[in-house]
Amino acid sequence: LVFLIMVSVALSFWQKETGGSQIDQDLFVLDDIARIDRVVISRRGEVIDCRAFPTGFMINGQFPMDENLLTLLAAVLQQVRVQRPLTGQEKQEAWQRMQETGSHLQVYDGEYILTSFWTGGDDAKQHSYFATEDGQVYQVHLPGYTSYVSGLFELPLRDWRSRTIFLNTWRSLLSFSYRDHSEPDNNFEINYRDPFFSVSGIHRLDSNRVMNYLQDLVTLKASSVVDTVFEGKPWLELSTTDIDPMKNLSLVLYGDTAQTTILGRAGEHYFTFRTVSLLPIIKNTEYFENVE
Repeated sequence: LVFLIMVSVALSFWQKETGGSQIDQDLFVLDDIARIDRVVISRRGEVIDCRAFPTGFMINGQFPMDENLLTLLAAVLQQVRVQRPLTGQEKQEAWQRMQETGSHLQVYDGEYILTSFWTGGDDAKQHSYFATEDGQVYQVHLPGYTSYVSGLFELPLRDWRSRTIFLNTWRSLLSFSYRDHSEPDNNFEINYRDPFFSVSGIHRLDSNRVMNYLQDLVTLKASSVVDTVFEGKPWLELSTTDIDPMKNLSLVLYGDTAQTTILGRAGEHYFTFRTVSLLPIIKNTEYFENVE
């Protein structure tokens, strides 16, 4: 009986501290993330608009979304858990900080807003806070994820872009050109000639090498997206044309294979590459010749 009284008193005190009701740990969880076709993140005047297209999620309608961030975003929306509500001065300070430096999230199904909330954290970025639109602030965590959850929504626009450079597949590729500005003799072109590809200057084609090369090309990933403007002399230019003109792209590389890291530009964006990741596509015409 004494034990039951103690539990009753403790429960009464806890309910008083939390507003008289049990915490909904799933307050920020969406049950059916398959409905999501758009997520808009706004922070300090920057808008990151993640929208679903037939080819996948795009950022601000310009470039594909990073696959790892898409997976993490889906995990947060489906699995984030409330740990405790913030109260008193702690709540007021956290809410004010969110309004000033936090991120505002809106999740859509078509024109319908499935959910919207604010994200932020403490000054040390050790604890993540989510807040409802009416200013109720909660400390949250993502089970199994040890990093700062709200940090996802503090990433700059450039970090949301996929590191995969080319959007083509070998089935949609019409042509590819390889231009080596330091060694023009290495230049070659690959063109689709139904039912297969041809390589300029090659009569006995090694089809396996062509397919392996194109696979390495369309899966090429950069190490990072960087904020820079560089107008130096280009070393290598790799260009694709596709059935879908929106996927046409030229990647310009600066430097040479003596460097461990190489700078590249695709469209308006600059990337860094580990040199070793580029080696599978640094070839010449003879590479595609069938010598058997």
